[in-house]
Amino acid sequence: MRILLLSCLLLLTMCKSQHYVSASRYAILNADGEYDHFKYGVFDNITNKPTSLSANEIDKIEKIIKTEVDKHNKKSSHHYSFIRNPRRYYKQLMAVINSRGEKEVWVNCFCNSDDKSLNDDNSYWKKGIVSVYDGGSCYFNLRINLTTNRVYDFRVNGVA
Repeated sequence: MRILLLSCLLLLTMCKSQHYVSASRYAILNADGEYDHFKYGVFDNITNKPTSLSANEIDKIEKIIKTEVDKHNKKSSHHYSFIRNPRRYYKQLMAVINSRGEKEVWVNCFCNSDDKSLNDDNSYWKKGIVSVYDGGSCYFNLRINLTTNRVYDFRVNGVA
């Protein structure tokens, strides 16, 4: 009986500590020159090498985003830059190994994928970088060094 109780408690603890990652809200973009990401200043093509991301790394990214959004929201004095529920945003992820052998990821977040801006196809955001002017807190991005857990360039779009 004790073994069954301990097993149930362990299973419950494991379930609470892990978050479900919905693939429908993520697009993994390859940093291999297929996209014009250098135009956006994401990564340079000389010192960085494209790499992949695991489900555990994506979960780690979500936790880092939540922490950074919480910091941003505490400092924000404008309602248009307040970010609500970042887990519900759609995310484009581009990962590289930098010149120091560390894994970095650029994360582009937006709250709505219904903008059928390319050929009436709402999966456009899985095919190329979404870049908009303005839009407020519906659009934000950041760079994360997953090796050092350091965040760079946290940016929230402004409003016109």
